[in-house]
Amino acid sequence: MNKALIICGPTATGKTKLALQLAKEFNGELVSADSRQVYVGNDIETGKDLHLNTDNIKVWLYDVVNQGEEFSVSQWRRLAHVAIKDILARGKFPIVVGGSGLYIKALVQNLPDVDIPRDTNLRESNKSISELFDYLKSIDPAKAKSLNNSDKHNPRRLIRAIEIAQHPSLRLREGLGVSYLSIGLTAPKEELILKIKERIKKRGLDPSFEQKEINIMKKQLIWFKKQPRTTWFDISTPGWDTAAIQLAQNWYNNR
Repeated sequence: MNKALIICGPTATGKTKLALQLAKEFNGELVSADSRQVYVGNDIETGKDLHLNTDNIKVWLYDVVNQGEEFSVSQWRRLAHVAIKDILARGKFPIVVGGSGLYIKALVQNLPDVDIPRDTNLRESNKSISELFDYLKSIDPAKAKSLNNSDKHNPRRLIRAIEIAQHPSLRLREGLGVSYLSIGLTAPKEELILKIKERIKKRGLDPSFEQKEINIMKKQLIWFKKQPRTTWFDISTPGWDTAAIQLAQNWYNNR
């Protein structure tokens, strides 16, 4: 069976470093699952510079779209499928690495809504919350009834519900037939804050960038906490790397 490894978790946990180490051992190539690394530029800010001295290990899905252009989860998944197929076809091992949880979820789970296109006219219509809810109720009463109070008053969620209701025939494409192992790297929040500050200083970035990265990290911690089927390793615990590598080796060799 074809296999692919996922290394995920919040920023500043050393995901790329571990991924590169395993790629050398397993003759692998990396597939970036980072919603900022897909954009051209900002190499130091987004960590794309970290792969420059990697013994020529290929990293897919860096710099695939220009700054300011729209790029969706659906687009990333299609490109990730292409990359993984290509890697496997050449007898190499795909390692998906990144902190964008929705990208990873879209890759490994059945998300029937991810390919539903956005309705630009609806998003630019400036309809009120009540108008949006009434319209949703008219085209999908069951969905409207199922919404909790928070969703009923959230225009973004109402619009997305309408977009999905307008395309009832669209379904998720077949997967790749790939078996995934998901390894997550994490640490206590205070530890990650220190690592973020240290990394920003080391890279010579503006200190104002610090709070932005901390906010992203906090959101990632909340997101990944809710995701199943990931084996987590606390990078502040001695020996975590040995245990994570051993898990990957055992899974990889169990063919």
